[in-house]
Amino acid sequence: MEISVTVDRSGYDRQVSDLAARVLKPALQEVADYLGAAARQRLMAETVLRFDNPVAWTVNAFAYRRDAAGDDAGTYVFVLGDQAQYFGLEVEGGPRVAGDYATTKGGPLVPASGAADKLDAEGNLPRNFVRDAVAAGAHWMRLKVGEPEALVLPGRGRLQVLAVISERIEYQPRFLFADIVRDAVLQKAPAAVTKYLSGAR
Repeated sequence: MEISVTVDRSGYDRQVSDLAARVLKPALQEVADYLGAAARQRLMAETVLRFDNPVAWTVNAFAYRRDAAGDDAGTYVFVLGDQAQYFGLEVEGGPRVAGDYATTKGGPLVPASGAADKLDAEGNLPRNFVRDAVAAGAHWMRLKVGEPEALVLPGRGRLQVLAVISERIEYQPRFLFADIVRDAVLQKAPAAVTKYLSGAR
């Protein structure tokens, strides 16, 4: 005797699809949003560790949003538009030339020996340095024919060179965005999955 069993899976498949759309996808999106928020918080904390006295504009440079275009749950973590110009070289490294963010028309401004006592912990000129120096009597001049200008402060003795314009500066990456996000996600993922998926009904 032969017994033949036929199973109609269409109803079952519809129920599974309905469950995934109604319960699992929203729960997974909650996980993704939680991890996006955790990554943003970690990025903000890292700016304080890796930069010298960062201003709020730098610390608050990060955001996250849901992936509205895709069918799957997902969240993007990114650097805001204005700050992205600054963070580009910090994240990727590479050359900084005239026309890049916070450069002069001739190129990046590089501190010279006359400003050594004014630099921050990372060797950068403080905010408004040029304005304050000009107010104190400094002016721009060419030290050599054919070379970019320098900011100099006349004195009784030798000319004090405060900063010079460079045509190009090479940056090394020092704010590893992807690594920071990955570490935050790996640390928080177990708790996020437990929190949002265990209660999914």
